Amino acid sequence: MNKIPIVIMAAGVSSRMRSSSVPSNISQKLINQSNQRVKGFIQAGDGNEPIIFYIIKNSLKAGIKDFYIILSDNSDQFQKYLKKLEKQLSIQIKFGFQDFYGKSKPLGTADALFQLMNQRQELKKKRFIVCNSDNLYSSRAIKILLNENNYNSMIAYDYSCLKYSEKRLLSFSILKIKKNFLESIIEKPDMDTIKSYSKRYVSMNIFSFIGDQVYKYFKDCPVNIKRGEKEIATAIQNMIGDNKRSMIVYPLCEHVPDLTFKEDIDKISQFLN
Repeated sequence: MNKIPIVIMAAGVSSRMRSSSVPSNISQKLINQSNQRVKGFIQAGDGNEPIIFYIIKNSLKAGIKDFYIILSDNSDQFQKYLKKLEKQLSIQIKFGFQDFYGKSKPLGTADALFQLMNQRQELKKKRFIVCNSDNLYSSRAIKILLNENNYNSMIAYDYSCLKYSEKRLLSFSILKIKKNFLESIIEKPDMDTIKSYSKRYVSMNIFSFIGDQVYKYFKDCPVNIKRGEKEIATAIQNMIGDNKRSMIVYPLCEHVPDLTFKEDIDKISQFLN
């Protein structure tokens, strides 16, 4: 097994999920979960396991046994499930908690990693993988990042393989790549920006970071004025602004099921089944 851990971010409030329309084929149980739980804790598939279970299983398949999971303070039920899963799968799970600073939602993904690295000081000195808790990443994608030893790295997904509408591109980060290195990352681009790219690669928020290289960029990450959050994309853009060869990119052509709206629960279940 690989000694590199994976960090799974699961402290969001799932505002788009909760406000989304209710499809006709969803059960009352899943309606309740989608309105009350963080997305990574919503059950899917014939096994009725939370989405995070399948991410952890794919991480295990790739060779990872050490996990850091970022949660919010009001996550007792989720923590109980994860501790049970830790014993069941013979893995190690360490928790980090994202303080919302008295607000109704967290300050963003860069802030989540900054807080975690302060709580778990060992991450400042080692390589670790980072991903969302609401995207079903393959073991293949995780293995690609595990095999990169020299640079911070990320997966660049070929948008034509993702099976999403062009409109969905508006919610991703679009990437500009030059000689295998990231040149720019634009979070939630507008349609004019999207149309200016002939070949579209996007980020689905799965990265491998070298702790002592990225910590300062999470710490100093400015708040995005439009969204009021400190975003990983902003921290990365600042890092590559200082060093153009700090983030190597691995293109990948495969679908990544994404849990954003209530209608996505059934799509992920079909994919799993």
